[in-house]
This record gives sequence, structure tokens and C-alpha cells, in this order.
Amino acid sequence: MTKQKKYPGTPVYHNLSARNGRQATNSVTRQTRVPAQTMRIPAEIERENQMRAFKAGLLLGVGVAALVCGLILWLWVIPTMDAAVATAQGMVA
Repeated sequence: MTKQKKYPGTPVYHNLSARNGRQATNSVTRQTRVPAQTMRIPAEIERENQMRAFKAGLLLGVGVAALVCGLILWLWVIPTMDAAVATAQGMVA
């Protein structure tokens, strides 16, 4: 790579490793598994809270939907079908 001429006071936008074609190392290392004593980033805590709330809401929604469907079957469909079957048996006999 050729040397670049720089004027005094010109800002340098590239660090040395980028100019040499190497990837720079991360200044902050990220751990995949966070021990209980380690501080966590507030964004990670917020993301975990949102995922927990989403899962709880999804479970609650599916449970309520199953309960409503069961009540509709038990209170309306089954008695109606029993009456229809009784009527059909009366017409055949």
C-alpha cells in the first residue's frame, strides 16, 4: 500500500489495522453465557423482559382461545347435535 501524504490537522478516519488490510479486534468482548454476578446491558435485560412478556401473552391467548372453543362446543354445538340426531332418529323410525 502506498503512503498517503497528510496535511497537519487532517483527521485520520482509519485505524492502523484497517489500513494494513487486517480486521480490527473488538474493544468490548461479548460473552455468550453471562454469569449471575456479571453486569448485563440494559438492552439485553429489556429484550429478555419483552420475550418473557410475549411468551406469557401467547400462552394466555392460546389458553383463553381453547377455553372459549371448548365452551362453545359444550354449551351450543353438542346439545344442538344431540337434538338433531334425536329428530333424525324420530323421522326414520
